[in-house]
Amino acid sequence: MTRRSTPHILLIYLIYLAAIAVTTALLVFWVVVVQRYNSEINQLLSRLGFEWNQFHWFVTTSGAGLFFLVFVALTYLLALTIGERRYSRKQEEFLTNVSHELKSPVAAIKLHAQTLQQDDVRGTDQRRFVSYIVREAERVSTLVDNLLESSRILSGGASGDFRPIILREFFEEYKRAAEARFDLRTTTLNFDVDTHSTVMASNEALIRILDNLIDNALRFTSEGGKILCRVRDGGGEAEISVADNGIGIPKRELPKIFDRFYRLSREIGNRRRGTGLGLSIVRGLVQDLRGTIQALSTEGQPGTRFEIRLPRIRVAPSRSEGI
Repeated sequence: MTRRSTPHILLIYLIYLAAIAVTTALLVFWVVVVQRYNSEINQLLSRLGFEWNQFHWFVTTSGAGLFFLVFVALTYLLALTIGERRYSRKQEEFLTNVSHELKSPVAAIKLHAQTLQQDDVRGTDQRRFVSYIVREAERVSTLVDNLLESSRILSGGASGDFRPIILREFFEEYKRAAEARFDLRTTTLNFDVDTHSTVMASNEALIRILDNLIDNALRFTSEGGKILCRVRDGGGEAEISVADNGIGIPKRELPKIFDRFYRLSREIGNRRRGTGLGLSIVRGLVQDLRGTIQALSTEGQPGTRFEIRLPRIRVAPSRSEGI
């Protein structure tokens, strides 16, 4: 896909350079003509009743200013065109990834469902197949939810009703749900929760934030890796971090990772690729909660840590609902 787009980018550059060359040639021609016919221009002005011997400098300066404006406009159009093409290419890659993400679990669900239709399937195998179908169905559901949430964030729609959430109680429930939700056969997921904070949020928003961060960590952590979700109180904020000891994020990519459709250049071969929506959704949801998020990764060292800070509230809420 990138190779197919390269000739078009080169054509855009060539058109830009040609436009600059033509504009420069016109400016030079303008200056030469004004200087060459300076005396004639002054005579013409005198006949019209004007006495201004510096008129040619005014004309020359005006031409230079016009050239500058044209140069700025052409450069802006070049940047806008290239930006739109890159965004379009990311959208095409996103559609390809989503199609693959949907096709894989749907095919697996169909295969296991067809196997269950056979009469000779034993009870233990039936439970295993049903469990696999449920897990893959949840994977599809999560993908669809992410698509809807991304569209909601992009359109600036309402994020739902928030209420006081006691983080300690929320994470007690979330920990049990996460152990069943994620494939942790080759990766260790630990929680270190020491907080008395209450925040204005919703269970759904917090779950989607953590699910995306943990899923991202799993995709970039090799077998035997570790993921730690830590919650602490920090003054007027609750601090939530998700850290892993995976392959890390290159320094040059840190400013881009929250962009829509952006995917890291580093990949672990045997892990499925993401859609490029997860971290943009996380940032949008954190902003909805009036919080901040940042990614920390040291070049040349393993591991990435995402730090979220949410404002605490002093209201004593009723016991939050479970997940």
